[in-house]
Amino acid sequence: MQRERVDWGPASTLQRVEERLRKASVEGLNLQSEATRDMPWLRRFAVARRSLPGLLGGIGWRLLVRVLFFSSAITLLLTLAQLYVDYRRDVSILDQRMSEIDSGYRQSLGEGLWRLDARQLQLQVEGILRLPDIRFVELREATDRADPLVVTAGSRQSDPPARRDFKIFHTNQGAEQLLGILKVEATFDGIYRNLLDTAAAIMVSQAIKTFVVSFFILFIVHRLITRHLVAIATSLRQYDLLGSHGPLRLERHPPKAADELDHLVGAFDQMYARLQAAYNELQLQVGLLQRLPVSAWTLKPDGTPDFVNQVWLEFSGQDLDFVRSGPEAWMTAVHPEDRGAALKGFWDAVRSGQGFSFETRNLRAEDGTYRRQLQQAVVLRDAEGKVLKFVGTSTDIDDQKRAEEALRQAQSELARINRVTTMGELAASLAHEVNQPITGAIINANVCLRKLEQDEPDFDGLRAAVARMMRDTQRAADVISRIRSQFKGTTVSREIVDINDIIQETVLVLRDEVIRYNISVRTDLAAFLPPIIGDRVQLQHET
Repeated sequence: MQRERVDWGPASTLQRVEERLRKASVEGLNLQSEATRDMPWLRRFAVARRSLPGLLGGIGWRLLVRVLFFSSAITLLLTLAQLYVDYRRDVSILDQRMSEIDSGYRQSLGEGLWRLDARQLQLQVEGILRLPDIRFVELREATDRADPLVVTAGSRQSDPPARRDFKIFHTNQGAEQLLGILKVEATFDGIYRNLLDTAAAIMVSQAIKTFVVSFFILFIVHRLITRHLVAIATSLRQYDLLGSHGPLRLERHPPKAADELDHLVGAFDQMYARLQAAYNELQLQVGLLQRLPVSAWTLKPDGTPDFVNQVWLEFSGQDLDFVRSGPEAWMTAVHPEDRGAALKGFWDAVRSGQGFSFETRNLRAEDGTYRRQLQQAVVLRDAEGKVLKFVGTSTDIDDQKRAEEALRQAQSELARINRVTTMGELAASLAHEVNQPITGAIINANVCLRKLEQDEPDFDGLRAAVARMMRDTQRAADVISRIRSQFKGTTVSREIVDINDIIQETVLVLRDEVIRYNISVRTDLAAFLPPIIGDRVQLQHET
C-alpha cells in the first residue's frame, strides 16, 4: 500500500528524526545507519526512544495515568468483592466443619467417656485437631468428682474468632445421660492466608494486565493521535506568512473514510489559505494607507498610536518608534497655543470611546512653518461594543483655510463695491422717500403756525402735529444715516423690530409709486408675530 507523506514545511517529521539519528551516530551513540535502514522496527524504536522525553508531559502520559488509576480502582473494588465472597464461603465451610465434628465424633466420644478410655479419647481429640483451621480441642467429663477427666489438644486462644461447645450424651436403657462437654476453638488464620494469597494473585495478574493494556493504549494513542498533533503543532510554529506552503498532510496509511485528524488537517489547510488571503488583503490595505494623500493613523484603545503612514512621518519629521512611545508623543508637532485644547479633546474622546474632530496648527519639518490640519477619528468596535481601535486622518487644510479667508474678503469687498455702484440708483429711488417725510414735516409745521395764529390755540392738535413732524424728520434722518453707513462700509446696526411695522412703513414709503402707477395695495398681516433682529432701513429697501 502506498503511504501518504507529510510536508510540514522545510523538513518532514521523518526527515527531522533521521537527521537526529545521524547526529546521534556522529556523537557516538553507536546507532548503525545501515542496520537502521535494514530494520524499520529498529528505526521506529529509536524514534520512540528519542521522542520519549517530549512525550512525558503530553496527553498520552496523562491518559496512561488516568487509565492506570481507573483500572487500579476497578481492580481493587473487584478484588475486595471477590475476597468478601471467599471470606463468606470459608467461614461457612468452617461452620459446616464444626457441625460435622458434632455429628461425626459425638457417638465415639460418648462411648470413650462411658468407659473412661483416656487413650482413645486423646486419639480422637487429636484427630479433631488435625482438621483444617482447628486450633484447640478440649473434652471435659461432666461429673461431680473433684478430678474430672479432661483431654486437650492444641493451644488455647484468648479470644478465638470461632468457638463451639458440644454436649456429649450416652444412651443408657433408653435415657440419655450427659457425660461431658466438647469445646472446639477454630482460627481464621488459614482463611486470612488464603484471602491474602487470592488477593496477591488477583492484584499481580490484574496489575500486569492493566499495565500491558495501558501501555498498549498509550502506544495506540501515540500512533494514531499524539504524534500527528505534535507534527501539526510543529507546523504551526514554523508557519510563515511570507513563505510558500503546500497542503498539510499526515504521514500514515490513509483511512478508508476521513477521520477527525483528516478534518483537522483540512481545517488547518483552510485556515492557512484564509490567513494568506487575509494577509495579502492586509498588505494591500497597508500599502493603500501608506500611499494616501493625507496622513493616516490608528490608535490603540488607550490612545497610543500603533500605525502611522509615511505621509505623517515625512510631514512631522518624527520616526515611528517615537510616535509609538506614548499617546501624546505626536502632540509635540502641535503649536503650543493649540496643544492644550487638542489634548483635552483627544483625551475626552479616548476616555469616552467616541470619535473626535478638531483643528490644530502642526509644524511642518520641511520648512519649519505651522500649517492648519483637521484631526479626525472614528471608532472601531467588536461585536460586544468594546473599542478595538481609533482610525483617523490628519488633513492639511491650511491652503483651504487661506483660500476661504481670501474668498470671504473678496466677497465682502465685492459687496461693498456693489453697494457703492448702486448707491446712486438707490439715492435716486429714495429721494422721494426722503422728500415725503420732509414734506410731511413742513405740512405739520404750517398746521402748527395756523393753530398758533388762532385766538384760542388748540394745544392737543399742536402736540399731535409736532409729534407727526418729529416722526417724519426722524425717519428722514434714519434713511440718510443708513445710506451714509453703506457708503462708508461700516457695520450695519441691528435692532429688535416688528415685521408688521416694517411692512406698514414700506407701504407708506411706496404710496407715491402706488398712486403713480395706479396700483392697489392690500395687506393681510398676521397677529402676534415674534420680533426679529435686523436693520430697519435695509429691510424696507429689500422689501
